[in-house]
Amino acid sequence: MNFIIQENFQIFSQLRYNSKELLINNYELIKNKKMKLDKLFPKDLYHSYVVEGKPIETMELLFDFLKERENIDRLNPDILCQSYESFNINNSREIKDWYNKKGISGNKKICIIATQFINKEAEQSLLKIIEEPTANTHFFIIVPDSSLLLETILSRVHLIKIRSNYDVVLQKRVQKLISSTPKERIEMVAIIIKENKEEESSGKLRSYGISIINELENIFYQKFKKMKTDKKIIFILKELEKSRKYLSSPGASVKMILEHIVLVI
Repeated sequence: MNFIIQENFQIFSQLRYNSKELLINNYELIKNKKMKLDKLFPKDLYHSYVVEGKPIETMELLFDFLKERENIDRLNPDILCQSYESFNINNSREIKDWYNKKGISGNKKICIIATQFINKEAEQSLLKIIEEPTANTHFFIIVPDSSLLLETILSRVHLIKIRSNYDVVLQKRVQKLISSTPKERIEMVAIIIKENKEEESSGKLRSYGISIINELENIFYQKFKKMKTDKKIIFILKELEKSRKYLSSPGASVKMILEHIVLVI
């Protein structure tokens, strides 16, 4: 089921896996208050949300909105607002401990998690919380790419996607990557690694690597729809799928995986 609501902006919504998927075109509409977040987060909040967008910026936008509407602040022990580069099982246990504690204020308990990456073990732990919702407790999980989350999580949440100019920059970079020579592509990978200024296997870098893979996959899938028997395109799509799985593993070498992919395409 698809529908469009238009009011100086567009929200594209569809039901998928029993969840609600919404798309906001960019952050500026929210910042300039041309779009009210209560269109996405009604007063009667759903138990759990996954929000796809830039983690830190989205977390601040969401918290400011809830702070004003729900009259909350970060000092309230019933409010947990945390950002992570990579969300692991220990972080998940901390969230679970908070979740199991009885609320102090008597009002809503709200947890906002913003992270570049979540490992599978931590996801399974979060899933148990989402599967057993308690009254007046609400979770917001903010990630740059919701497609990497377990389908069992996505089937139990409202999914909201926020796009930004960042997407345009990424698209241009990937297009340039495709049109470059193999030598230039390897050089571009080196620049990507250097730009992040983090450890080579960091969560932030892995997340960016996955974004590149997703954009490449989208481009080659469009080609595949026109040439469904092209063996090279089929091979590239399979390699992209495998590379995304490798990148979602902690400790994966982003540099080696990206170098492999840029030579394959």
